[in-house]
Amino acid sequence: MKLFFNLHQKYFNKLTSFVFSILHKPILLVISLLYRTFVLLRLHAYKKGWFKTFRPNTPVISVGNLIVGGTGKTPVVDLLSRELQSRNFKPAVLSRGYGRKNNKIQKRLRFCENSHSDPEFFGDEPYMLAMRNPEIPIYVDSSRIAAANSAEKNDNPDILVLDDAFQHLAIHRDLNLLLIDSERGLGNGNLIPYGVLREPAIQWKRADAIIITKANISSTNKIYEILKNDLKVSIPVFNFNFEAKFFCSLDGKNRKNIKHLAGKNLLTLSGIAQPDVFRKMLENLKGNIISNIEYADHHNYNNNDVKKILKKKDEIKPDYIITTEKDAVKLRPFSELNNYVWILEIEVRPDKSWNTFFESFLESL
Repeated sequence: MKLFFNLHQKYFNKLTSFVFSILHKPILLVISLLYRTFVLLRLHAYKKGWFKTFRPNTPVISVGNLIVGGTGKTPVVDLLSRELQSRNFKPAVLSRGYGRKNNKIQKRLRFCENSHSDPEFFGDEPYMLAMRNPEIPIYVDSSRIAAANSAEKNDNPDILVLDDAFQHLAIHRDLNLLLIDSERGLGNGNLIPYGVLREPAIQWKRADAIIITKANISSTNKIYEILKNDLKVSIPVFNFNFEAKFFCSLDGKNRKNIKHLAGKNLLTLSGIAQPDVFRKMLENLKGNIISNIEYADHHNYNNNDVKKILKKKDEIKPDYIITTEKDAVKLRPFSELNNYVWILEIEVRPDKSWNTFFESFLESL
């Protein structure tokens, strides 16, 4: 009887998997079409003025994308923050702080004032921005409007930079930057969950410029063909290279030129949206990746993770354990990793034509 039950269960599971594989794509397509309808209705409501758009007293730059997952928004926000400071602007950055604790509570972080804040209350990306730009106030709030009001009241910035806000139509922006990842492009052209788009690709028309990120890591030819031939894009398009020049120890006490990774056996450690791009960057640097430890995006590391990392290190004995700047934010509290984990430092380098474009925008203000 038991044998009969086991055989019955085995064939039932196979039949269920087969049926699901047949129905899976159509179900996802139906959900995608329903989601598309909702998105278009929302866009129409803003276009007709049924949903209001708030205009802050301060000029706004928005950085966002059309797809789910990472496209390099935070490094671009970091670049803009640095460029604005170099031109004597006083920016403030507004973010949702995705994945943080108590996400209903607004938080402000200016690293030069408080360098001992808990990154879990801000989110890994806003905290990383604060570390890299210690003079800039970073606000995290589920409402960009509330964050903008607080920033204007408390810091009197010259300009507001919105992180991941292309779909956040509730707030006006003076410069709307749309990012497209060179590796993922626009996916299969469908909306989630059948594709990776948050909204139809034709919504590029809301943007003032398109930035193709990580242009040095993957070919941009296909993306340019889609933008030019399929979408008839008529706004400026810029390539932004993501380059690694150095890697440093987790405690920041040691820093090495990136050339020292060539030929070395590497264990990669990441909790990001696109670990494949991280690995590809290390491979392009001639590093020999012998194993990977990968977690979901915005992963919160704990003691069990640390034990797993150290156990893996002892098993395969890599020359370096390499992680991302984003992951390092949450790994630094674990001092037992200081002697083993190294951070790949990324620098964003835009087209020369970007400087002319950005200068022109700033002069228009």
